[in-house]
Amino acid sequence: MLKRVFIAVILVIALSCTCFAHPGKLDANGGHYDKDTGEYHYHKGPNALETLEIRRNTVYKAKIERVVDGDTAIVSFIFPDGKRYQKQRVRFLGVDTPETVHPNKPVQYYGKEASNFTKSQLTDKTVWLQTDVGALDRYNRMLAYVWLEEPSKKDMDNNESAIRAKMFNAKLLLDGYAQVMTVQPNSHYSEIFVRFQREAREEKKGLWAEE
Repeated sequence: MLKRVFIAVILVIALSCTCFAHPGKLDANGGHYDKDTGEYHYHKGPNALETLEIRRNTVYKAKIERVVDGDTAIVSFIFPDGKRYQKQRVRFLGVDTPETVHPNKPVQYYGKEASNFTKSQLTDKTVWLQTDVGALDRYNRMLAYVWLEEPSKKDMDNNESAIRAKMFNAKLLLDGYAQVMTVQPNSHYSEIFVRFQREAREEKKGLWAEE
């Protein structure tokens, strides 16, 4: 009797874990349509895509597949060997644009402008994603600085002119589409970002225009 109860408990736990790992039912091909991207992907079988291990202090080449809002996008990774991984949701580090898609918050002032700006600048573009000390957040989103050109080691060593010219996070701050949001321990460019925000605020750009 105890053995039957033990087996039943194990089965319940296993089924629960499967539900959390794969929300929604998988079809006969072992896949389903992604709720975020609307695209089909596999969870099992020969066509299944692997999940890339996102590492800290690393740069990844990627293509922007869809812009979610001003500071969030969905990307696919680009590797020379052509290996394909599952798409990844990316939250831009060090910045915070007004909300447009939050389930519990209304669209905030200048949110649509920020979202439209990011879409116009990044949609279908190739970018380089630089992680900091923390590569993922609690929602399993990749946390990254978005470079519009491949950064050199010198660029990433707090080179303010390179950051100003090549990094999209910086562009959001300089043009007044975002405010600084530093979440420790990810603070590599925080001092420069504060200066960029101050510059935009003094010039009354974007969301600072109505102060």
